[in-house]
Amino acid sequence: MLKAIIFDFDGTIADTLPALCEGVNLTMAKYGYPLHDEAAILRFINNGARKLIQRAMPEHLQADEELVTRVLADYDAFYGQVYHHTDRAYDGLIDVIRALHDDLGLQIAVLSNKQDAFVKRLCAQILPNGYCQAAVGVTQGMPTKPDARLTQSVLDTLGVAASECVMVGDSDIDLRTAQNAGLHHVCVTWGFRDEAFLREKGAEQLAHTPQELFAILEKMTR
Repeated sequence: MLKAIIFDFDGTIADTLPALCEGVNLTMAKYGYPLHDEAAILRFINNGARKLIQRAMPEHLQADEELVTRVLADYDAFYGQVYHHTDRAYDGLIDVIRALHDDLGLQIAVLSNKQDAFVKRLCAQILPNGYCQAAVGVTQGMPTKPDARLTQSVLDTLGVAASECVMVGDSDIDLRTAQNAGLHHVCVTWGFRDEAFLREKGAEQLAHTPQELFAILEKMTR
């Protein structure tokens, strides 16, 4: 019996790409590094903020871990100035989240490779009050998805077993996260990775619209 849904955030709940690009380029400009367009940022994301910044830096500097740490700290500060520019969910998704919670009685959580503080702030800003039982991102010393440890912390918070939960995300990282943690999974195609890519990575259940996602999840509760 399905009891909970764990959503990815970036590219699943909201289009965070413009704000990510803005934060990265403010950081790159401070150091005099080349700037990046959104297509490049798409190639850099999905493995957490540190990897995002490391990949955005000039290639010959990426192995300098001390420098990466310093640039990352500046990115955190710059992104903190612009993260709120992501101010709405994808069309139709809030209605689906309400229906999942109110009509199907499912708990709702968010698990992201974004920094934990920004995940919590964005969920509070975008999701209806009371509809997110847990919002978890990456903190110092914790691994990023697809490692199963963050997922397990969410399951513990919700008080559900992996078999009672489904991961909804837009990337192969989310798919692998579900597999590593023993969750069901549904991949969405409105985010940062397209259907062909997701199928190539092994996605079996795909939703092309929030309404289609609801229909899939509703069937899983029966």
